[in-house]
Amino acid sequence: MTSNKEIRIYTKFRKFLLKNGYIMLQYSVYCKTFNNIDAAHAFVKVIRKNVPCRGNIRIMIVTEKQYNDIEIIVGGKSNQESKITIDPLVLL
Repeated sequence: MTSNKEIRIYTKFRKFLLKNGYIMLQYSVYCKTFNNIDAAHAFVKVIRKNVPCRGNIRIMIVTEKQYNDIEIIVGGKSNQESKITIDPLVLL
Protein backbone atom coordinates (compact mmCIF):
# COMPACT_ATOMS: atom_id res chain seq x y z
CA MET A 1 0.00 0.00 0.00
CA THR A 2 1.54 3.23 -1.09
CA SER A 3 -1.31 5.73 -1.39
CA ASN A 4 -3.90 7.00 1.06
CA LYS A 5 -6.62 5.48 -1.15
CA GLU A 6 -5.02 2.02 -0.91
CA ILE A 7 -4.74 2.38 2.87
CA ARG A 8 -8.44 3.31 3.11
CA ILE A 9 -9.40 0.28 1.00
CA TYR A 10 -7.26 -1.99 3.18
CA THR A 11 -8.74 -0.50 6.36
CA LYS A 12 -12.28 -1.01 5.09
CA PHE A 13 -11.58 -4.67 4.26
CA ARG A 14 -9.83 -5.23 7.60
CA LYS A 15 -12.86 -3.81 9.43
CA PHE A 16 -15.08 -6.13 7.37
CA LEU A 17 -13.04 -9.12 8.55
CA LEU A 18 -13.06 -8.04 12.20
CA LYS A 19 -16.81 -7.32 12.10
CA ASN A 20 -17.35 -10.85 10.81
CA GLY A 21 -15.46 -12.53 13.64
CA TYR A 22 -11.96 -12.83 12.25
CA ILE A 23 -8.97 -12.31 14.50
CA MET A 24 -5.51 -11.23 13.41
CA LEU A 25 -2.86 -13.93 13.98
CA GLN A 26 -0.07 -11.73 12.67
CA TYR A 27 0.20 -8.81 10.28
CA SER A 28 -2.13 -9.45 7.33
CA VAL A 29 -2.98 -12.99 8.51
CA TYR A 30 -6.51 -13.45 9.84
CA CYS A 31 -8.32 -16.54 11.07
CA LYS A 32 -11.80 -17.63 12.05
CA THR A 33 -13.25 -20.92 13.26
CA PHE A 34 -16.37 -22.40 11.73
CA ASN A 35 -18.67 -25.16 12.95
CA ASN A 36 -18.24 -27.23 9.79
CA ILE A 37 -16.72 -27.25 6.32
CA ASP A 38 -19.97 -26.09 4.68
CA ALA A 39 -20.02 -22.93 6.80
CA ALA A 40 -16.38 -22.25 5.88
CA HIS A 41 -17.09 -22.65 2.17
CA ALA A 42 -20.15 -20.40 2.46
CA PHE A 43 -18.04 -17.64 3.97
CA VAL A 44 -15.45 -18.01 1.22
CA LYS A 45 -18.23 -16.85 -1.12
CA VAL A 46 -18.82 -13.83 1.14
CA ILE A 47 -15.10 -13.01 1.01
CA ARG A 48 -15.17 -13.21 -2.80
CA LYS A 49 -18.02 -10.69 -2.90
CA ASN A 50 -16.16 -8.26 -0.63
CA VAL A 51 -12.57 -8.53 -1.82
CA PRO A 52 -11.08 -5.18 -2.87
CA CYS A 53 -10.69 -4.83 -6.65
CA ARG A 54 -6.89 -5.03 -6.39
CA GLY A 55 -6.92 -7.39 -3.40
CA ASN A 56 -4.80 -10.50 -3.22
CA ILE A 57 -6.44 -12.98 -0.84
CA ARG A 58 -5.31 -16.53 -0.05
CA ILE A 59 -7.55 -18.85 1.92
CA MET A 60 -6.44 -22.02 3.65
CA ILE A 61 -8.99 -24.21 5.42
CA VAL A 62 -7.53 -26.38 8.18
CA THR A 63 -9.15 -28.77 10.62
CA GLU A 64 -9.35 -28.08 14.33
CA LYS A 65 -6.63 -30.67 14.97
CA GLN A 66 -4.32 -29.04 12.42
CA TYR A 67 -4.96 -25.64 14.00
CA ASN A 68 -4.23 -27.02 17.48
CA ASP A 69 -0.92 -28.40 16.23
CA ILE A 70 0.39 -24.95 15.28
CA GLU A 71 3.76 -24.27 16.86
CA ILE A 72 4.68 -20.72 17.75
CA ILE A 73 8.40 -20.07 17.73
CA VAL A 74 9.61 -16.72 18.97
CA GLY A 75 13.18 -15.52 18.74
CA GLY A 76 12.86 -13.23 21.73
CA LYS A 77 10.46 -11.18 23.79
CA SER A 78 7.96 -8.98 22.01
CA ASN A 79 7.82 -5.25 22.84
CA GLN A 80 4.75 -5.92 24.98
CA GLU A 81 6.48 -8.72 26.92
CA SER A 82 9.51 -6.51 27.52
CA LYS A 83 7.34 -3.84 29.15
CA ILE A 84 5.64 -6.23 31.60
CA THR A 85 7.23 -6.14 35.04
CA ILE A 86 7.86 -9.03 37.42
CA ASP A 87 4.56 -8.25 39.19
CA PRO A 88 2.21 -7.45 36.30
CA LEU A 89 -1.38 -6.34 36.71
CA VAL A 90 -3.65 -8.02 34.20
CA LEU A 91 -7.14 -6.69 33.57
CA LEU A 92 -9.58 -8.86 31.66
